[in-house]
Order: sequence, then structure tokens, then C-alpha cells
Amino acid sequence: MKILFQGDSITNAFRKPEEINPAYQLGNGYVFLIASSLARKYPKHNIEFINRGVSGNTVIDLLKRWDRDCLDIKADVISLLAGVNYVFQAIQQNEGCDIGSFIQTYLSLLDSAEKCNPRVTLIIMEPFLLEVSEVTSHWKTLLQPAQQAIAKVAAERKLLFIPLQRIFDEACNFAPAAYWIYDGIHPTHAGFNLIAEAWLAAATPLLGLAENPQ
Repeated sequence: MKILFQGDSITNAFRKPEEINPAYQLGNGYVFLIASSLARKYPKHNIEFINRGVSGNTVIDLLKRWDRDCLDIKADVISLLAGVNYVFQAIQQNEGCDIGSFIQTYLSLLDSAEKCNPRVTLIIMEPFLLEVSEVTSHWKTLLQPAQQAIAKVAAERKLLFIPLQRIFDEACNFAPAAYWIYDGIHPTHAGFNLIAEAWLAAATPLLGLAENPQ
């Protein structure tokens, strides 16, 4: 089984593709935590974990490299976390967020993946923000249409959807927002663990790995 993780800097997490050790290739974030857990529990499944997250990527950037960094890999499972740079870019350029263009591009990513491999398992992860540092409630308001659109697509297509915004919001009942996401965008080690635990709980049964771990 080949599992591909796609997205931006949150997925990238300083991965080092030039390294021989696959652990270093996976970065320091949730991808590493997921892979280390599954690889330890299910060595006989010979799962290959691939991280192709690129820092700063919008969904348009993802689409530009989708053939090389997704379709050509021929993964059995594609986990996608993208959307926060849709807001970050709009804030930087002092422009509005074009939700129509965003969701059209997002759908193009999913459509091409399913066309390339009709049996692919798609896992949709919700983009998220917390109010820390420069990130304000206005940022979260701008992100909400994208979050809602992604959730709707996942529901309509019956894809696994992981509601990360709710998970992070609920975590703030136990510790301040900066404990989970140090700058409002990029998770801390605790925040990455929240993502990994949510992914593992939701995806492991779907992948047929719930039974007979080592």
C-alpha cells in the first residue's frame, strides 16, 4: 500500500527528500507521526509513506505540480490538507478570497486523482486557523467558506473528512491556542499530534488496518 500526503508547509514540516533515511524524508510533523505509528504496528503490510507537501502552496500551486507529485506516484491513498494559503495570500495581497476559483481548483485535484485511479482512497483534511500572533478572527472568517465548501464536497462524494478546525477549537479548552499552533497557522509538536491522532482514528479502519496489528 502506498500512502501519499499532499499539501503545504503544514504537511511539508521541513521534510528532506534528499535523505536516504525515509524517516527524514517525511518531515517533523503529522506525516511522520502517522507513518511511524502505522509502520510500527503493521510491518507486514509493507506500507510506503510519501510526503509531497510544499511550503507556501495554494491549491493552484498544487494543481501545477499534480501530475508529477501525485498522479505519477500512483498512490493507493491520497491525504490532502490544503486551503490556509488561500487566506494567507489574500491577506498579503490585500485582495478578496475567490471561493469559486478555490473550489473549482480543489475539485480538479480530486477529479484527476479519481480519474487516474478509480479505486484511490481520498482523505480530506480540513484547513484550520487559531487566533495567535497576526492571525485574527477576520482570518478565520475568510477561511470559513473554503472549509464549508471542502466539507460539502467530502460529504457529497462520501469521502473521509477530518474536521481539524473543530478539533483544534476543542483543544483550546485545555490549553491556550499558542500551545497547539504557535503562530496561528503552523502546529507545535502538540498540535501535530492532534492531527495525527485524528487521522489515525478515522483512517486506520478505512484502510483495512484495524485488525491484526503486530
